[in-house]
Amino acid sequence: MTGDRSARYRVAFDIGGTFTDFAMLDTHTGTIEIFKTLTTPDDPTRGSMAGIGALLERTGTDGTQVQNVIHGTTLVTNALIERKGAKVGLLTTEGFRDSLVTREEARYDIYDLALRFPEPLVPRYRRLGVDERVDAQGRVLRAVDPANVGEVVARMREEDAKDLRYGGHSEPLRSLAICFLHSYRNAENEQAAAAVVREVWPEVDISLSSAVAPEIREYERTSSTVANAYVRPITRRYLGSLAEALAALGYRGRMYLMLSSGGIATVETATEFPVRLIESGPAGGAIGAAFVGRTCGEDDLIAFDMGGTTAKISLIQDGRPSVAHELEVARVHRFKKGSGMPIRFPSVDMIEIGAGGGSIARIDELGLLKVGPESAGADPGPACYGNGGTQPTVTDAALMLGYLDPANFLGGAMALDRAAAEKAIDEHIARPLGLSTAEAAWGIHQLVVESMAAAAKIHIIERGRDPRQYALLAFGGAGPIHAAGVARLLKQRRIIYPLAAGVLSAIGFLVAPVSFEFSRSEPRLLDTLDWDGVNALLGDLEQQGRAVVEEAGVPAAEITVERRLDARFAGQINEISVDLLPGPLGEHSREQLRAAFEKAYNDLYGHLYDGVPVEIVTWRVVAGGRLGEVRLEEHVADPGAEVRPHARRPVHWFESDGYADTAVYDRYTLTPGTTITGPAVAEERESTVLVPPGCTGTVDAHLNLVVTRDADS
Repeated sequence: MTGDRSARYRVAFDIGGTFTDFAMLDTHTGTIEIFKTLTTPDDPTRGSMAGIGALLERTGTDGTQVQNVIHGTTLVTNALIERKGAKVGLLTTEGFRDSLVTREEARYDIYDLALRFPEPLVPRYRRLGVDERVDAQGRVLRAVDPANVGEVVARMREEDAKDLRYGGHSEPLRSLAICFLHSYRNAENEQAAAAVVREVWPEVDISLSSAVAPEIREYERTSSTVANAYVRPITRRYLGSLAEALAALGYRGRMYLMLSSGGIATVETATEFPVRLIESGPAGGAIGAAFVGRTCGEDDLIAFDMGGTTAKISLIQDGRPSVAHELEVARVHRFKKGSGMPIRFPSVDMIEIGAGGGSIARIDELGLLKVGPESAGADPGPACYGNGGTQPTVTDAALMLGYLDPANFLGGAMALDRAAAEKAIDEHIARPLGLSTAEAAWGIHQLVVESMAAAAKIHIIERGRDPRQYALLAFGGAGPIHAAGVARLLKQRRIIYPLAAGVLSAIGFLVAPVSFEFSRSEPRLLDTLDWDGVNALLGDLEQQGRAVVEEAGVPAAEITVERRLDARFAGQINEISVDLLPGPLGEHSREQLRAAFEKAYNDLYGHLYDGVPVEIVTWRVVAGGRLGEVRLEEHVADPGAEVRPHARRPVHWFESDGYADTAVYDRYTLTPGTTITGPAVAEERESTVLVPPGCTGTVDAHLNLVVTRDADS
């Protein structure tokens, strides 16, 4: 059941580190109601239900009129970072239980003599070997002996009993990861071991690497499977309690979860593979940005999402976010690649910068100004929130620079304390550096803008793209305040500010399709491919994908299928992704695939290797479909409308090298066709848009404010 088709509303909510965002779509009219409230870290469900209740009350309806609910959560990410998952064990091939410690034997910082990596989620005494072996071609060299598995499980349960008796643990072992060597080629031994475990230990959760991440690279596959096992029990409990809370509001439909890949899936699928929820909120933002871009006629975008804790940048090409197949979580050093736990699954490709509205500014040991990655979060929050925070933050600087109205934050629902912001900046930044408070605030703002622009430039150029050829789409509560500065440094001419930019991730949930990717590694040279075997493999992956999407409520006739492969030149260690044409593959496909790979490789790296064979590593199939078409309300221009600023105030601008008298507009009064000339500020409940001197903003039919920078600005 996908929800009552006669019901007219779809609800989405995104729980972030600082705020929880809500969006409610009326499918009859295309209008969207939005809401934003502070996250309740002690019990996220409490804040979520309060927000949904407020939306239902505002629209004069109840839960019975809601078709479906889509949710994005930081639960999985937080559990991995804070080590608050379930007690987990690992069964692996005998002799390989230390792969979580030896990792790839690479150093992320060759000059750090005290290099640290995250502690494995499974201690060594709960990592036990099974006497089995499959070779790299998938041949079973040594089958699983049920008696051996039973002995290993008995030993693990004995260790768990000691933990409970002497180790100070109150929770028993609830989850088990099984990851055997080369199981991506042949899952027979893993499945046989799982059958034995279910028989002798029926209450334990089991995650198989051949299901979670059936791809080459033993350490990454093991890390992914263990992480999945670690968060699976708490995800099941959380989603169960959330379903009960929604039922108490009268909701009788189905809940969907936003996946990191940019699709949505059922609770059942999300509970089976909870690691795919790790970047659900940011993925929703990228999907929402692509959707808004299409309404503006822009298929190529840089999506810039800046919230209360971090900023994230992703590339939208041909109307779709770029997708990567590995990310890291729980890094020892948050912004050092290689210092965390790798997780292999499809995720919107993005870069994270430790700069959000709550990021704390400080003076380091060398006397230099630094911002982030430490954040004041929602509690106590920036100094200007008046909740006891005393450290200066990016939001405090924005308030001092005139970007925020202290009486109109969150539409007036929350007053900001300007004096507290001034005191925090003066005490911790201005006086130690011998600056005025305004100079210190400008320094904080500029440092954040420069850091984000530099990171964005590297991210985009590494993918063989020129940022000047893209429009910038800004969202998140703090994104519209900083976007103009980022666009100036990236030399971008066009900036798009969607209405309700502060909750665009939640809006992205509403427009996201049901989608799920299945993959399997089977490394083989292109010249030696067995086409019958390849077609059988792709057919199996497609069948799995169609089953998941149809079970989610998409009619079988409306399911779409996309196929890709990951390939490399033989001898390389990294692959690139290439799209496959529909239909069976055969001898005629060999040169087509070679040409497609060489074009993609040359576009990315600018050169080719003559005479080097191409190796296919992994095959991928993405099945998808929509629960319903989303058509937003189009507004008609009113030629007689006269829009005037409702206030004026001093605002600090780069272009004027200081404060300038600036017109302030109510964003909700800006109708289609309205043009405003900078310097100007447009305020809405969830965010504030800056239109610098030398820029012009025009409102389109979907109430997006599209700002164009003059060539010289």
